[in-house]
Amino acid sequence: MPVLQNIAQLATCPADRPQSDAGLIPNAALAWRGSTIEWAGPMNRLPAEYRGEPVVDGERRLVVPGLVDCHTHLCFGGWRGDEFAARLGGASYQEIAAAGGGIVSTVAATRGASLGELQRKAQAALDGMLALGVTTVECKSGYGLDEASELKQLEVYRRLDAEHRVDLVPTFLG
Repeated sequence: MPVLQNIAQLATCPADRPQSDAGLIPNAALAWRGSTIEWAGPMNRLPAEYRGEPVVDGERRLVVPGLVDCHTHLCFGGWRGDEFAARLGGASYQEIAAAGGGIVSTVAATRGASLGELQRKAQAALDGMLALGVTTVECKSGYGLDEASELKQLEVYRRLDAEHRVDLVPTFLG
């Protein structure tokens, strides 16, 4: 059972207390087995049963629980970043849609994208989220607006949940 030691500060969110009771433990350590944290606390109180276990060096860093993104549309075709810039520049949604953008363009791009294309794009997004500390993602379908396209999005989520380190919780919006 590995023990993470040399943690500058360990952010805690005890399950038996309100979230407002989150705290910081300085000079901390934690021990885990599989995906379960078995002990966390000050390094000088590390129980004897964990001494001598393999050590992972926390490098005097802050350790926080994994973040949960509870509302995403992770799987979609196309890209609408330019629309965001246009909105910031004062364009209305109607103007963007009239120019070929908006949700209609996303639906068309999602329907036209292959399963592999959608999976690669969603995986890249998950990689970025994981790098920022996100460990669980709720992910909606909804950009297909037909049975085949919605099921294609859900298949992407099924595959990524099996292959990626981020846990996915899919929501069907059909």
